[in-house]
Amino acid sequence: MQFKKPMNNNVLILLPTLNEVHNIADLYKKILILKGNFSFLFIDDGSNDGTWEIIKKIKKSNKNNVFILRRNERKGLGKAHKDGLLWAYKKKFKYIITMDTDFAHDPFYIPLLIKKIKNADLVTGSRYLKKNSTPNWSLFRLFLSKSAFIISYILFGHTFDSTNAYRCYNLKNINKNFIKYCKSNDYDFFFTSLTILNLKNYKILQFPMIIKGRFAGNSKMHFKHMVKSVFMMFNLFFKIHFIYKKKFKTTN
Repeated sequence: MQFKKPMNNNVLILLPTLNEVHNIADLYKKILILKGNFSFLFIDDGSNDGTWEIIKKIKKSNKNNVFILRRNERKGLGKAHKDGLLWAYKKKFKYIITMDTDFAHDPFYIPLLIKKIKNADLVTGSRYLKKNSTPNWSLFRLFLSKSAFIISYILFGHTFDSTNAYRCYNLKNINKNFIKYCKSNDYDFFFTSLTILNLKNYKILQFPMIIKGRFAGNSKMHFKHMVKSVFMMFNLFFKIHFIYKKKFKTTN
C-alpha cells in the first residue's frame, strides 16, 4: 500500500481488531476528540461481527490518515503488533502508539505518551505504580496479571508492566531488528519485546495508568495463551543467558 504521509504527521496509532463491533467506532471518535495530527492503522484478524465494515467506513471518511490491513483469519495479537511496527518503519513514522481496542486503554493517556516519548525510546503504561489501577477486574485476571509481573521481575530483574500493550515507540531511536527476536505471534510478544529492548539498554519510561475491564464484547485471551506466555517467559530467559547474551553486548 503506497501513500504520501501527511506533512508534520509523525505519529501512527496502531489499532488491532478482532470482533470489536461495539467498541471500534466509539474508540476512534474518542481519539479524534484529542485533535492530534495522527494517522491510524487498523489491522483486522478476520472479524465476522461487522467490525470490518465499520473500519471501511472510517477509512472512507478519512482516506488520507486511515490505513487498513485485513487478514482472513486470526494471526495473533503479537503478529498484528509486529506487522504494525514493520509497516510504521517502512513508512518512516517517527512514533507509533499501540493500544487495545476494547477500551481497556483510555485515549486520555495519548498526549502523555507523546510528551514522554520525546525523552525516551519506549514509553509504557503501568498498573503497578499506583493502587486501585485495575477496577472491575476479576480475581482470576488479577492473579494472572500479578503472576506475570512477579515472574518477569524474578527472571529479568525489571519492574515494568511488561504485559501492557499501551505503548509509544520512538522508531527513530529503536533499531527495528529487535522484532526478529520476538518469535511469538501471541500475547507473549509484549513481555518479549520490552525485555529485549531493556537488555539492549534502550531508555524505557513508564507512567501510572488505570486499565479498566472490557467495555463490551468478549475477551480474546484463552487459557492456552496464558499457559504459553508463562512457558515463553522461561524460554526467553534461557535464550538470553545462553544464546542472545553476546549479541546484546555488541549490537542494538
